[in-house]
This record gives sequence, C-alpha cells and structure tokens, in this order.
Amino acid sequence: MDYTELLSNPVRMRVMQYLVIHEEATTGEIAGFLSDVPRRTLYRQIGSLIDAGAVIVKEERKVRGGTERLLTGNYIPYLQKIDFADRAYQYFMDLYLKFDNYSKEHGKKTDKAAEKDKLVFGSSVFYLDDDEMQAMLDEIYEMGIRYEKQHKEKYGDKAVGKLRNLSFISAPVE
Repeated sequence: MDYTELLSNPVRMRVMQYLVIHEEATTGEIAGFLSDVPRRTLYRQIGSLIDAGAVIVKEERKVRGGTERLLTGNYIPYLQKIDFADRAYQYFMDLYLKFDNYSKEHGKKTDKAAEKDKLVFGSSVFYLDDDEMQAMLDEIYEMGIRYEKQHKEKYGDKAVGKLRNLSFISAPVE
C-alpha cells in the first residue's frame, strides 16, 4: 500500500500524526487520545499500519491477561517514496474532509457552531530569514507540547474538552 493510499483513511492519518508527535505510544494511549473512534475500528486501522510497515511494534508486554503493544512510526520510508506534491495533496484533502464533515454536521448553523467551537482560519505574512523561521516553528512545536502536557496533568488520560486539530502551512510569498 503506498503512502497516499495508506493515509487516505482519516483514522490511520490521526494515528500517524499522534506517533509523529509522541514518537512512541501504546495502543491504549492512542485509543485514549482518539476516544471518538470505536476501538475495533482503531485496532483494525493500527493493524493495517503495522502490516504496511508504517508502524513498528517496538515491544509487547502482558497486561491484565492481554497484550499491550508499544508502537512507533516508520513513516520515513514512505515519505522518501512520494513526491512533495502528493504529500501536500494528502494534507489538503485531509483538511478539506475535516471541514466538510464539520459543515455537514452543523448545516445552516455552521457559522454559530464555528464561533462557539473556536474554528478559525487565516493567514499572516512576515519577513523572516531562515533562522528566524526555524525558531518560530520550534516555538510553535514546543507550545503544542506544553499545552498537551498541561492538559494531561490536569485531566490525566480522560478525554476532556474537544479534540482539536491545529494545522499549519508555511510557504514563501511570491
């Protein structure tokens, strides 16, 4: 299965995004984060990622009569096989599908729901050299980790609040 096909499934895409951020996680940790996905569906999609080699089982351990797997992403071989335009297409399609599903869910009340849910999109333009741009990206990444850690300290593994997707695109302006 090629990378575009593999990640055309939104559940598999979210699993891979989680592993990119956390580097490794148990299936239970992923299930806790993706609490909106039925466990059967989640485990089937994780199995697809393992079968395709996009996820590697680092360790298996017995826990309460079951087996817990520690997983890590193996996405680099896939990224090397596809060109940048295909990756960008997959990214934009994922964003479009999320927004389309949101709009379908809320129908004519999408504007009010978007305001309530803090759904935002916009664009800002800055003059930055490469070092400044890298510093900005590093700060955004660190900020995400900090907020995730604060949330976990406050609520533990409970799914409290709304699952939110923050997407970021950086491109030079012509």
